[in-house]
Amino acid sequence: MKKVFTVLLGVLAVVTAYAQAMDPFDSHVADFRLLVNKKVQADIGLTKPQIVLLNQYADQNRTKIRAYQDQISRAGQDPRKISDNDPTLLKYFLELQGQVLSHLTKAQLRRLRELTLQSVGMRGMLDTVVSKKLGMTDAQLTKARKVFEKGALANQKITQAVYAQVIAPYKNVHPKTQAEEQKLNDQVRKQYDAALAKRKSEIEQLAKQTKKEFESVVTPKQLAAYKALGGKPFVRS
Repeated sequence: MKKVFTVLLGVLAVVTAYAQAMDPFDSHVADFRLLVNKKVQADIGLTKPQIVLLNQYADQNRTKIRAYQDQISRAGQDPRKISDNDPTLLKYFLELQGQVLSHLTKAQLRRLRELTLQSVGMRGMLDTVVSKKLGMTDAQLTKARKVFEKGALANQKITQAVYAQVIAPYKNVHPKTQAEEQKLNDQVRKQYDAALAKRKSEIEQLAKQTKKEFESVVTPKQLAAYKALGGKPFVRS
């Protein structure tokens, strides 16, 4: 159960050494990874000099990660199997996060916070800091998390069943080259997407039911306050 919430709330699990110089709430919520999207960059008003600087930080981060992966390989381990909770990778993530967020203006950081909440939907209300800002009680938060956990597990059950069905015919297929492996992965992904699409209505119904149960836990005032924290809708087109 805890693992489900770790994944679900990971996008809001922000810890930054630069928080004192910025709005604590905005720096807690804002997900700097959204900035890879050029439309997001334009929305928050990133300048060309800012983009150049942030790209430099990203390049430096990738260089550190590649060096660490090479170190893992030399030790006889598979770098593709490094845990997301690996201390070194987490350290590099937080370093990059601090560099990026500290170079945004207060208005840009606030808008990034708004876009982050829009991107995660009502799940953002499950974050402890967000829920407190909305005036949710501990009992409400606990119940709301259980609602989303139930929905997440039900959705996971569907996707796992679809994947198991798709992958079964390839159980004894062993690609000999990297090209063959890539071709196989592309084929499996295509079949998986097609199979999952056939259960679209079931997944949508599950989402509606989860939303309905969630809205019965929180108050209309709390929902309105959360919507306000998300700011004006992001225009994708």
